[in-house]
Amino acid sequence: MLTLLAIVTRMATYGHPDLHVDEAFYFAAGVEVAQGAVPFVDVWDRKPPGHFMLFAALAMISNCFVTYQIAATLFAAATAIAIYTIARRLVSAWQASLGGVIYLLSICLFHGQGGQSPIFYNLFMASASAALLAASPAFHSRRGQALVATAMLLAGIAITIKTTAVFEAIWFGIFAALLQIRSSGLGTVSLRRIIAWIVLGALPTLLFAAWYAASGYWDEYWTAMVLSNLRKPVEETGRLDRLGILLMMLLPLLAATILAIIRITGSDRSFFAGWLVASFIGFVSVPAFYLHYALPLLVPLCALAPIALGLPRVGLFLLGTAAVTPALFYSFFDFGDTRAARTATSILVDAIQQSEGEGPVLVFDGPPLLYTLSGSNFPTALAFPNHLHQAAERNVSHIDTLSEVRRLLKLNPATIVDRKTSVTNTQTATLVRSYARENCRVLASEPMMKGWDIEVVVHGDCKAPAPQ
Repeated sequence: MLTLLAIVTRMATYGHPDLHVDEAFYFAAGVEVAQGAVPFVDVWDRKPPGHFMLFAALAMISNCFVTYQIAATLFAAATAIAIYTIARRLVSAWQASLGGVIYLLSICLFHGQGGQSPIFYNLFMASASAALLAASPAFHSRRGQALVATAMLLAGIAITIKTTAVFEAIWFGIFAALLQIRSSGLGTVSLRRIIAWIVLGALPTLLFAAWYAASGYWDEYWTAMVLSNLRKPVEETGRLDRLGILLMMLLPLLAATILAIIRITGSDRSFFAGWLVASFIGFVSVPAFYLHYALPLLVPLCALAPIALGLPRVGLFLLGTAAVTPALFYSFFDFGDTRAARTATSILVDAIQQSEGEGPVLVFDGPPLLYTLSGSNFPTALAFPNHLHQAAERNVSHIDTLSEVRRLLKLNPATIVDRKTSVTNTQTATLVRSYARENCRVLASEPMMKGWDIEVVVHGDCKAPAPQ
């Protein structure tokens, strides 16, 4: 049932080429990595290596972008099933199923109808939680220890997809360590087990780090994973407003979760309370508060919320509200938007392919999938357009942004894709838009981004500037 619901709630988006700029880039980057590009060296973003590898694996199945949308559906369904498994420890089957249903409805409300990162790594965190809870009744049995080890490894894999998962992973490790110490004391056996769990949780990250160091790319890796996050300024504009909206949208689930925490006791209360705190720390650790940043919160919230049904009137009201709210603000069957986006993208791709010139395609601001769909490779490691035109992304990588844009323009790009909108990095925008205005002609202009109707423009047939 949950798998069918996942398909039904997302099928209108299948084939949409520009659901969100970041997930479109993820798949385009996956195609590049599948063809041999090295993350952080040939394709840059601050997402961990496992994220690139995941999308590269999908691209190896097919370089058609619908592949990642189908995979995201399967991951969402599997996460809902894991939520059901977690909730089933404490409530009846139909109540636990309601937690999975609300998760599948809510992720669409929070921009998870496609392939945002949490749609994938939520499965690893939910599965780790389910394994850890299943281990606790028979903690010292061989099966119990195997489940704890599995939980630590799954949490470690999640960290390589999205770094903020580290807070939940740390809590899972602390909880397992506390169970071990409480049952056996802090002796040699306990220390060995706790160290082994720490190693398992860190192992995926350590393996990636070791590979980059051995391959001579340590600086690129360290910059992407650590320095870039320190260099990026905290966004001020609108973030508190977005936080308020997010909390209002989550209010029914938050209220049901508070009731649930009050009603459960013992180690279950400790585990879930710690998990909620850890997930909220991860949420506020990147204080931009876009809608999809709330997606990781939905796993513990939806696993706990059904417990509120122990108070029938209040619980039914809260969970009913949580189930109905997504339908009020999100159109689950907007096939027309997908058709319009496909038509517009097809026109843009045709214009890029018909553009004459020897230089590369440069998507300065626009759908990153235009590279893949037009058969073009990334001309720069900073192929995610935001890295080129957002002031907050200026020089956060190991590459100087302005120098890189100057290098790209010296390649005499045959085609430049841009949007009819202002951008915050005025230095790069001035250079690129002057080049397009003086050396190219408009081959196509199509409205994209539902609700905004911002034109995406293909400047093509670009002629090399006259020598100075």
